[in-house]
Amino acid sequence: MLRRTNILFTAFAVSMLFLARAEAFSDNFETPPEQDPRTVLGKLASGPGYGVLTPVRSDGFLRVYDLKTEFGTEHVVGDGLLKLRIHEIAAYTALKSLESQQSFVDGLKEAAKKPAEFVESTVTDPLGTAKSTVSGVGRLFGRISKGVEKAVSGETTSPGELAAIVTGRDRARRELAVKLGVDPYTTYQPLSEQLDRAATASTAGNLSVGVIMSLIPGGMITNVASSAESLRNLIVDNTRSELEARTVTVLRSLNIPERVIGELAANTNYTPTERAIIAYQLQAMSTVDGLEILVARAADTKNREEAYFLLRRIVLTEHYSSSVASISQIRKIADFPIAIRRDGGAALVMPLDMLSWNDATAKAFSGLQDGLSRLPFPPTGVDFQITGDITPDAAERLASFGWDVTADLPMPQGPVF
Repeated sequence: MLRRTNILFTAFAVSMLFLARAEAFSDNFETPPEQDPRTVLGKLASGPGYGVLTPVRSDGFLRVYDLKTEFGTEHVVGDGLLKLRIHEIAAYTALKSLESQQSFVDGLKEAAKKPAEFVESTVTDPLGTAKSTVSGVGRLFGRISKGVEKAVSGETTSPGELAAIVTGRDRARRELAVKLGVDPYTTYQPLSEQLDRAATASTAGNLSVGVIMSLIPGGMITNVASSAESLRNLIVDNTRSELEARTVTVLRSLNIPERVIGELAANTNYTPTERAIIAYQLQAMSTVDGLEILVARAADTKNREEAYFLLRRIVLTEHYSSSVASISQIRKIADFPIAIRRDGGAALVMPLDMLSWNDATAKAFSGLQDGLSRLPFPPTGVDFQITGDITPDAAERLASFGWDVTADLPMPQGPVF
């Protein structure tokens, strides 16, 4: 297990492992502790449809979980991704429970026996149907779906996608997802399929989203991740294409290079919602110099674990700048983005789960300390904050650098776990 996860070091470890001085802290290393799931997660260690297996391991940076569900055992790296998956399982279970509700079953039957004429014509003649939806009087209305625009111009060949947009199923899916506190573009396939079924029952089976939500037994959906109303509206009111276009517009307004914007847009390790969150979090830090460093690092990630780590780090950085100490710039130190505060200090705010002092962490953090000390104007202090636990040895070593160490920092309330 550990050997496997070592290959998947966070972007933090990978970027600095070979740049740090190998001779630093070459002794007194510790083995990352193994933990009981209930010690780490409390009541979240098990629930309807899932259970976290014992033991929970760590690579010195992130915890490593084995999550057992009805679909098998899934390897999950990081507290954030685990909590995200647990919430997705809760939403899946809630939607699955609708199959015992007669009105929902009747809605599905209704949808199955009388598909919309528009959907039928779209399948046989997508271009012609799309043109008909934007001709005549319809052209008087200014807001035309990007999905329809693409079909008219011949840029898309997916009749199903177009039908979902124009019939309202696509919007119903987004609205359901937001009410359940999950991403409409979730990568969890069982949940995605249930969202599709519920959205079909809503639009073709004449069941409103509100009615579907009322059919879910009470208590099945708890701890829904709340988010700012503007973000909720943004997700519901915009198609996927529109959301992606808005993301690009925001990044351009921050003078992010086009090449970097394109790389982030093409990186499938993020969902469209997550890319939008990145853009709008950075927009909230628009006065900070060097934001392109954060975007470039996010765009360059090669796997889901790193992507979610960097997404969480951007959220934490914005929260720190707005609520703790204002950040003036992002600098690349030892090939890793570091926040420099307006008062001259440095801030390392990271979503690390269980920081222990082993070979990898010693090299990484000594490399950072060395890089900071080599700046023309070294920071007056380093504020080191992490969302998880830290062993006494690791805390002592970092304190010896003169860093101010804080553990168990909560993630800001919102859609990112």
